[in-house]
Amino acid sequence: MQGLKDIHGVLQEHWGYRTFRPQQEHIIRSVIAGRDTLALLPTGGGKSLCFQVPALAMGRLCLVVSPLIALMKDQVERLRAQGIAARAIHSGMRQPEVENALESAANGRLSFLYVAPERLGTEMFLGRLPRLPIGLIAVDEAHCISQWGHDFRPAYRRVGELREKLPDVPVLALTASATAQVAVDIMQNLAFREQHMIRGTFQRDELIFWVSRGEDKTGRLLRIMEHVPGTAIVYMRNRRGTVRIAHFLQQHGIAAKAYHAGLEHAERESIQHAWTSGELRCVVATNAFGMGIDKADVRSVTHLEAPPDLESYYQEAGRGGRDGKTAHSFLLHGPGDTDRLRERTMAAFPGMKEVRQVYQAFADLHGIALGSGMEESYDLDLPKITQRCALPPVVVSNALRALELDGRIALSDGVHTPSRVFIRAAPQVVYHIRVNDRRMGPLLEALLRLYGGLFEEPSLIDELRIARLIEWNTETVTKRLQELDRQQVLVYKPRSDAPLVTLLEPRVDAARLSLDPAALAERKQRALDRLEAVVRYVEADQGCRARIILDHFDEPPGPPCGRCDLCKGKSAYRMSADTAVVAEPLVDYDTSLHDLRRDLDEYGGPGEDAYTAR
Repeated sequence: MQGLKDIHGVLQEHWGYRTFRPQQEHIIRSVIAGRDTLALLPTGGGKSLCFQVPALAMGRLCLVVSPLIALMKDQVERLRAQGIAARAIHSGMRQPEVENALESAANGRLSFLYVAPERLGTEMFLGRLPRLPIGLIAVDEAHCISQWGHDFRPAYRRVGELREKLPDVPVLALTASATAQVAVDIMQNLAFREQHMIRGTFQRDELIFWVSRGEDKTGRLLRIMEHVPGTAIVYMRNRRGTVRIAHFLQQHGIAAKAYHAGLEHAERESIQHAWTSGELRCVVATNAFGMGIDKADVRSVTHLEAPPDLESYYQEAGRGGRDGKTAHSFLLHGPGDTDRLRERTMAAFPGMKEVRQVYQAFADLHGIALGSGMEESYDLDLPKITQRCALPPVVVSNALRALELDGRIALSDGVHTPSRVFIRAAPQVVYHIRVNDRRMGPLLEALLRLYGGLFEEPSLIDELRIARLIEWNTETVTKRLQELDRQQVLVYKPRSDAPLVTLLEPRVDAARLSLDPAALAERKQRALDRLEAVVRYVEADQGCRARIILDHFDEPPGPPCGRCDLCKGKSAYRMSADTAVVAEPLVDYDTSLHDLRRDLDEYGGPGEDAYTAR
């Protein structure tokens, strides 16, 4: 290919590495050769480099389809910090911002354009598509396109439609979790010109998998923390549980903090920095924690509750031992946990009556008129919706999920988005205001002095810094920015930490709202099948834990790991001299107290926000 840069030179120049990880170079060369490629790499396998390196080597725009705003923001920020031009288009962006990003891409000013899947079918995107110099389409979290995948997203099907318009552009699909059935479905849905899959091994020799069944989970967790030194993650499925367990560990002298999507951005950033730098030993988190975080020296990952599928479990457990040194993945299973797993899965599919109530409450809360709202994004205020429709938070959350699975809405997790400004008026208009308008002139002058390129693309701003420069208070700055926005002089998007709901179809009459019953029944059965795979893993009393996981991902047969609880034998409580005794309870167990705590953690009090990032 003419003008192609050396891929090792690109790797060295931008990332400072001399060699690729296993399978990375094979995938990159396949992409550069123009082949549609499905890359199956486990968590920590370096998937992002598999499209970033070839895109830079080819010198063409890479369109990256990703469902997670947090991950998009993280990768865009990292690329820009390296001097690589990248932008993202996602829910929460105003129309002028989206147009600006697309124009930048069309004019060849970007190397990477990250797009949420629901944006692919919009008129704005399709109208610019013929002008976009796309040389590669990268589909991240590609299992979302498969009806058999553990996080199916209808909007992902639009990637297949995109291929019809760009038949000669190679596609690289990437995922860390796909069975053989899912892999074939991905390639078919993306209209691969030939079925071509490059698979990294899912075997992690450095990980010791250990399931401990018994009653006193907190006692066993304490033993793990006492006997397995080093950085740790403890996963819970709900927010209240993270707070309770973090407090328990603190009481026993272990530096631990709770992390979940309900915390203020500054607090989440502080906790993440303290943990990453080694100041904080343990983070007790929901599954909102871990995406985009690459800390190599995690020595233990403990699940106090099993995830709904083995794919999620493997991804979360796989955040341990990325430095290649021994790490432990514990799953603590207690009495009644299996029944509660099944109950939670059944609850994820509410009735049509509840779905209609939630849809109506959401529309009323935001004043969305019938036939309007398409492609608009709205803050997700779960407590207010819960109050309006008088349903438990978990039912509201699952009703929203049902609407997403039906392709009517897209849910975006709560991600901190700083305030940003983009000037949309002509330079002469802005100059006139600066010179002649005593109310607005100082504000525009301050913006242009503090932030460059406001006419070209949105810039992150700090209202407090602006206020100090022109000796106003912050409230005045905010109000006048909003006024300039209404006058269409600029686009002002205030900072936000709220999760978002994007309508993918115009609002309909809730009384006439219907979901495809056959599709719902099929999704429910698939969820139950995935759950039963988890149950089989947890309740297995012979074989090898690592082999059970590898068999699930259709890894070729191999020898047992020799180190998990099954390989060590039922009576072996000590795994080795440096690991924890986790099989026996420390104290007498109060079942009624356990049930009370479980109910509080599971359902929360009035107004508890049950929606967390997936």
